[in-house]
Amino acid sequence: MTEATDGSHKKRKLQDVPEIEIDVSAPEPQSKKALRKAKKNKTEGAAEDGKTKPETASTKEKTDAQNAPAKRSDYGIWIGNLGFATTKDDLRNFFVSNCSFPETTITRIHLPKGQEKFGRPQNKGFAYVDFSTPKALEEAIGLSEQLLTGRRVLIKNAKSFEGRPDKPQGDQGNASNGKPGHPPSRRVFVGNLSFDATKEILEEHFGQCGTVTNVHMATFQDSGKCKGYAWVEFEDLAAAEAAVKGYVLIAEDDEEEEEKEEDSNDSDSAKKPKKTPKRKVWVNQIMGRRMRMEFAEDASTRYKKRFGKDSEGKKDHSENAEGSDARSRVRKPKRPEIDDSRYSKETVQRLSGAIVEGQGQKVTFD
Repeated sequence: MTEATDGSHKKRKLQDVPEIEIDVSAPEPQSKKALRKAKKNKTEGAAEDGKTKPETASTKEKTDAQNAPAKRSDYGIWIGNLGFATTKDDLRNFFVSNCSFPETTITRIHLPKGQEKFGRPQNKGFAYVDFSTPKALEEAIGLSEQLLTGRRVLIKNAKSFEGRPDKPQGDQGNASNGKPGHPPSRRVFVGNLSFDATKEILEEHFGQCGTVTNVHMATFQDSGKCKGYAWVEFEDLAAAEAAVKGYVLIAEDDEEEEEKEEDSNDSDSAKKPKKTPKRKVWVNQIMGRRMRMEFAEDASTRYKKRFGKDSEGKKDHSENAEGSDARSRVRKPKRPEIDDSRYSKETVQRLSGAIVEGQGQKVTFD
């Protein structure tokens, strides 16, 4: 393709404009984010200086009332069996519409929040409502078993604990960790053991707590390996308590420091003796596994339960013996007597089931 030689096609000429000068040393311009941040700080500073519109008295009172923490009163109720979508406004309207006291009598509504479901806030199914007068408390309790958002609510005095299960007594739980179980004893149950654990490893490990008198480990019959739990018996009760706690306090050896102090300060012998520093040695892990330890039932108590007077096995045995005696006293039905004169011996044998000597002849073949 050849270029046109006539004057109809001409190249465009650049306009005569001054060249753009760029200052390389100039600072980099701010980004949009930095500009927005500077604008926001500017408006906040102007508000602090009083250039913004001042708050009116009514709006200030409202904000103070919202921000003020609600105080608990002596006249409160507990309301349960609520729907998970119930709100504080629903509770407030429920009491105001069904009672004679005004809305200002309700001083506090505490509605614990639960996990959100489908993006909507949920409550835990109960709430606490406080009132300013005892009369309002009585009226609110009288609304028990009434419908609120389609559910019959249960209302009780917030200070009443009737219906709650009794807490376990102190003598039934462990003294060291407060867990329910057997009382403190020299025998400790150890769980969550590795299958590779052995008696020797347990004796060496728990020897840090005190003298170990016996280790009974549950093992598989085919392989002989540990089933994951065992019983360790100590000589002293203090050693068993230390094992259940999971650590032992051991005094540090500072013999060299004591010798130096004695050489330098002979005159300070009349002073009070210093307490020996102690360090914790943890015994709640073995072979990389965290053990579960609790007091086991004493061997003598266990023996009495299994083989004592009032043991379940003896009760069952006595019941079985009484039942067998009763069954033996029942007369067994006798076999019916059959007249031999009327029937042949084969017929008598078949009818009575008796064993009769064979009378047949032996047949032989030559």
